Amino acid sequence: MKRRSFFKHMLPLAMAPVALGGIPFRVMGKSLMTSSFTCDEVNDRVLVLIQLHGGNDGLNTLLPVDQYAVYKNLRPLIGINDFGPRRYIDLDTTLAVQDQVGLHPDLVGIKDLYDSGKVHIVQDVSYPQNNGSHFKGTDIWLSGKEGATMPENPDSGWWGRYLDHKFQDFPTAYPNPDMEDPPGIEFGSHIISLGFHRQTGIPMGLTLSNDPSNFNTLVTGVGGALPDQFPSSDYGNELRYLVEMEMSTNQYAQRITDIYNAGTNATNVTYPINYHSPSDGPRQNRLSPQLKTVARLLSGGSKTKVFLVRMGGFDTHGEQALAGKPSYGNHGALLYHLSGALKAFQDDLAAQGLDDRVMTVTFSEFGRQVGENSTLGTDHGTSAPMFVIGKGVKPGISGTNPNLSVLNNNNFTSYQHDYRQVFATVLQDWFGANNGTLDHAEFYEFSNQKLGLVDDNHIDGTGTPINYVADPLCDPTEDLPDIPPLAVDRALQELVDVQAYPNPFVDQLHVSLKAPRLLPAAVFVYTIDGKRVMDQTWNLYSGDNKTHLDLGQLSTGTYLLQVVSNPGSAFGQKVLGTRKIVK
Repeated sequence: MKRRSFFKHMLPLAMAPVALGGIPFRVMGKSLMTSSFTCDEVNDRVLVLIQLHGGNDGLNTLLPVDQYAVYKNLRPLIGINDFGPRRYIDLDTTLAVQDQVGLHPDLVGIKDLYDSGKVHIVQDVSYPQNNGSHFKGTDIWLSGKEGATMPENPDSGWWGRYLDHKFQDFPTAYPNPDMEDPPGIEFGSHIISLGFHRQTGIPMGLTLSNDPSNFNTLVTGVGGALPDQFPSSDYGNELRYLVEMEMSTNQYAQRITDIYNAGTNATNVTYPINYHSPSDGPRQNRLSPQLKTVARLLSGGSKTKVFLVRMGGFDTHGEQALAGKPSYGNHGALLYHLSGALKAFQDDLAAQGLDDRVMTVTFSEFGRQVGENSTLGTDHGTSAPMFVIGKGVKPGISGTNPNLSVLNNNNFTSYQHDYRQVFATVLQDWFGANNGTLDHAEFYEFSNQKLGLVDDNHIDGTGTPINYVADPLCDPTEDLPDIPPLAVDRALQELVDVQAYPNPFVDQLHVSLKAPRLLPAAVFVYTIDGKRVMDQTWNLYSGDNKTHLDLGQLSTGTYLLQVVSNPGSAFGQKVLGTRKIVK
């Protein structure tokens, strides 16, 4: 059974969401912070992802001023006016005419942030063969795939793969004094999203209660003490999976409650909770409490790297606007709350001196069709803009207005930016990921298609690869690429002598070692810049072991061979040995 399918059919206590300040959220394991097995200095930066669930109408969010007549002809009833008190907001009149955009009149907060140099807009974002399904489309964005290559049951997300590549020794080494927090917290969902799933092992979805001190009693009281041994079977693997989640929950429950209680929000900042929207009367702002909690956790000392928050309601097939009032209605109210919550969040971070650390990115599973429908709404479309917000953002716009005159079935015929360009840029320029890490996140092909989203003062090493080494002694003179920084099993290394021959090799490489016991293992081959080019399972037996690698497809150069025990396990993944090999 697929792990995600198993998840859907069995919802244990370890998967119930926690409530802080009345907001349910979920915790993801695996640290992205300082590891005892790496020598890099990982920054303390944070990424906040805001999912606009339902498919945000990008064309009423960001109007193409240079094509206003065409726009209004396609949207005579819901198109935002260019006159009166509810006209669109001119974003930046210094831009070229073809780049001039107007904001929906309820995006006053976004306009203020843009004028403060804290907003970058990426125009016309999609991916090949855009999928118009809410569920499949969301999974594509979370998994880092595209329409044509999306598997039926994807097993991992790009955040999960990224975190997994960086620190593969969870849960044995975490939490620790250097990193007490989980790297990801997810709000607003009763199950763990695909984004945090790894290719193998648990995504570390944890459950905390409002009273974490009672959590362990609650869990162990249901089925007795947690087992520490598991049968070698599918059942045993899934049982281990659930136990690991519950163990992680116990580890993090008190810590998260403590930092939440220790944190605060700026007293001079008011988050719009129950605001009267000019668009559509009083409504509850469901995004504000989530962002307010994120700011409070960061204020309390949280080192969590990725926060996922959500606001829904963007599936505006009907009543997107009100009759005779195109800027009013459901969509305007949503944008009003999005803009107000973002402005309060950014002001809160700035007031507490946290804004240097945090970047916020919005995304939605797709945009809406270009022309309006018969019910004052819009149907599922393709591309839409993304907002990137923060003190470290390079302000401006990437791309230009999409062409409203060239359509196919009421949709754009092309797009300007792949969403993976945005996320690859964030991983490398904001978090400092090198090409090897980018490859594991499956964004390597976009390493030369990055966008100018991060200002020069905040780019982490200007994207220069940060070299990790496999040896915890961290010899700076050792010229090794960015291989996964696993723990090195010193006891086994004294018994295991990995040999690779002939070296240099032409087509085939022979690898041998003597193992002290039965041991599941794998062989990996990496390029010097850390890109994995080959992997092969290798079940070791007590005594002499030998395997053959067919590497004729590799180009001439220097590579790194690594033998790892227990590949894909959340328990005790270890490096048994490494060898430089040359072709």
